[in-house]
Amino acid sequence: MASRDVQIRRARASDIPALRDLLQRYYSEGAVEQIDDDATLIAYTGPSPFGFNIAEIGDRLVGCVLGRLLTSIPWAIECKRLYVAPEARGRGIAKLLMDSIENSASAASLRWIYLDSKDNFQTAIALYRHRGYEICERFNDNPEATIFLRKRLQQSHEGI
Repeated sequence: MASRDVQIRRARASDIPALRDLLQRYYSEGAVEQIDDDATLIAYTGPSPFGFNIAEIGDRLVGCVLGRLLTSIPWAIECKRLYVAPEARGRGIAKLLMDSIENSASAASLRWIYLDSKDNFQTAIALYRHRGYEICERFNDNPEATIFLRKRLQQSHEGI
């Protein structure tokens, strides 16, 4: 199945059960201890231009990524929870999800995307580096994170 079979869209409240199941796989596979509760998931499916974007093949949720504004850094968004289910990997879905987050941030005239990761997510780290993310200083207090990256977004006009 090619990436043309994949639909990327903003998550809605009705997606929470499937999103919760997908995130449980992410937490387990990555040995992630800080998990999102249902109230947090509901908040990230609200009217904001940022939140969870999901990837679907047919009626199956196969991937997700979270974008949330960083209140501690002006003009910045944080990318979190990038995950593609093992059975859907190799189809360019992570790239499509990252495109969706970066495009949303650019459309909102943001300048930076930050993210953190763990050493055991080597495939994701390689994707980030390939997309132009560079090592930066710690920007949050995530005790599980071992690497911190950021990317300057291209602006259509420099005055922003």
